[in-house]
Amino acid sequence: MHRTVLLFLTVCSIGCGDKDNDSAESIGTSGTSGGSSTADLAWYATCGDPACSGYSGPYEGVATCTDQAEGVTCTPEGDTCDLQNDCNAFMVCAAEDPKAQPGGCPVSRRSTKTAIDYLDATERDAARQRLLDTRLATWRYRWDAPERRPRLGFLIDDQPDSPAVAQDGQHVDLYGYTSLTVAAVQAQNEELLQLRAELAQTRAELDALKAAVEALQATE
Repeated sequence: MHRTVLLFLTVCSIGCGDKDNDSAESIGTSGTSGGSSTADLAWYATCGDPACSGYSGPYEGVATCTDQAEGVTCTPEGDTCDLQNDCNAFMVCAAEDPKAQPGGCPVSRRSTKTAIDYLDATERDAARQRLLDTRLATWRYRWDAPERRPRLGFLIDDQPDSPAVAQDGQHVDLYGYTSLTVAAVQAQNEELLQLRAELAQTRAELDALKAAVEALQATE
């Protein structure tokens, strides 16, 4: 039986927070378009999550992929199946590869970005402090089974303006969260290198003082 499902291009924005209960995010309604014939249709893999963080399915109404492969003809247009991979990519029956469309797949190349501004030492220190100020908590969702082990993380309510919070204010931006952690590690490393340099200088001064004392004692 043919079924029509929502055309799935990406599951969610970066890091949709906890994914145990997230459903596939769909954009646009699929269906048979007047300009595509069956011969034009083929299976294509969708982009999946911008930051691969583990499989979050299964998704209601979406079957698991079996023998679907990219480039193989298919029907009907808009039909889709779940690849069940860590990036949460789907296979979709379409006339064109969704990954090749403008804005099709999130990429991290300079050519796709504007207003690039690298963090300086002060900004990295600020990122480290923001991370250190993050209050971690354990909790269960209201729909979790009582026997489920508690989850660990932060609450958006405590820091709604954090880079680790997605634009919608409802989900965790895992890429932002990870980058915040990297900035903190970089700041910590800079401080460690400075302390090591100061320690080396102090040791050199002590060695020089020790040598001077020994030379003075030798002349007495």
